[in-house]
Amino acid sequence: MAEDDTDRADEYEAEREAEIEDELERIDRDPDEVDDGDDNLGTQNAPREDEEEIDDLEDAEEDLNERAE
Repeated sequence: MAEDDTDRADEYEAEREAEIEDELERIDRDPDEVDDGDDNLGTQNAPREDEEEIDDLEDAEEDLNERAE
């Protein structure tokens, strides 16, 4: 029984990897260049904004609010 579960898990993993590879080819990405370690598909890693830039934007917003009053 445990062997059947192992076979089923191996088959599922192989199908999953094939689907991912097909999708990468569909969007014209090289499957070899994609990091294999993360299962969070559908997320994006945006660069973090610089704290000074955020402060400048907040100051500009405050200035606009003061002018509007």
